[in-house]
Amino acid sequence: MKLFEAIKDIPDSEWLDISEVKRDKPLHIGRIPKELLKGEILNREVVKHLSVIGAEKHGYSIHRFYVEARKSEIHKFD
Repeated sequence: MKLFEAIKDIPDSEWLDISEVKRDKPLHIGRIPKELLKGEILNREVVKHLSVIGAEKHGYSIHRFYVEARKSEIHKFD
């Protein structure tokens, strides 16, 4: 499932914590409100989604996602 599909039912005011899955360990990309998330990351496959992290006392929730690593581009020279 792509990230944009996985987050469609999450309210815009909720926070997303996103990490990229690498070979050795996850690489933390960042934490952002859903309404501000844009770009190519939305088309990456979700590897794992953890339930909401407790932050209710602050008035928001955080949803943690692990997404596939960015594909490296291979350049050919003729």
